[in-house]
Amino acid sequence: MKPSAGGDNPTGTSGVFGNTLCLNAESSAKDTYTRIESLFGKGAIEAPSDNAYSPARPHLLERDGAAGPYFVIQAIEPTDINLDGKTLAQGSDRSRTEIKIAPAKLGPQAAFQAQQGDTYIYTWRFRIDPAMRFSPSFTHIHQIKAYGGDYADPPLITFTPLAKGVMEIRHVGDRSRDAERATVIGSVSLAQVQGTWIDVREEVVFSNSAGYYKLNLRDETGAEILAIDQRNLAMWRTGADHMRPKWGIYRKHHAMLNQHREDSIYFAAFGITRGTVPATGCR
Repeated sequence: MKPSAGGDNPTGTSGVFGNTLCLNAESSAKDTYTRIESLFGKGAIEAPSDNAYSPARPHLLERDGAAGPYFVIQAIEPTDINLDGKTLAQGSDRSRTEIKIAPAKLGPQAAFQAQQGDTYIYTWRFRIDPAMRFSPSFTHIHQIKAYGGDYADPPLITFTPLAKGVMEIRHVGDRSRDAERATVIGSVSLAQVQGTWIDVREEVVFSNSAGYYKLNLRDETGAEILAIDQRNLAMWRTGADHMRPKWGIYRKHHAMLNQHREDSIYFAAFGITRGTVPATGCR
């Protein structure tokens, strides 16, 4: 899985192809964590719950499907943990398993850490298991977040499915922590996105003066189920070293979630592109 210097990627392999970084699952399903971190950087996988079980229980897997291999990210309520290593009984209120662009400055991912003024396109596919349940609080399955700066904690953008039967696209701008609230900039019914593969194309201009967010979601038939096109959004965090995407399951513990069983979200064909024209479709 050596990165390429450039060119198209017709076979769905992983690597750097021109201005696009591709991550695809593999049928062999070997060394999953090592392969992901070889492209997205050391620390790209946040899976603290793996070692919360005896024996250890991986929360990031690979499987084969009719349309090819895909990643599986799992969550188990209420026994999963967050990065602090604390259980619900020990006072933690949330858990996570996520893939992200790591902050390290060495490795292929370093060229794909978004800087102020950059335009990026993020593409991927996801499928929410039809039996997964959600709470009135939060479950983020995608985030764009800052790394560095004094306002890096709240995500800039989230995909947030909720118990009320919708998935909200939320935005948090670059304002004071005390005054800030998430704004819903789009939503789609869970009935349209749960149990089916969804294609995502997300375009971002990382700027506060000329911020831009464009999103298109399409179902398995190619029909568009959500479109967002918003300009003049605050899309940068003052003081940040860079911005980067995350995918997975980050959620608050809640009695409405499935208890003591796996919830799964499937992901495939991650593409991270500098600029507006991907070098490859990452499939």
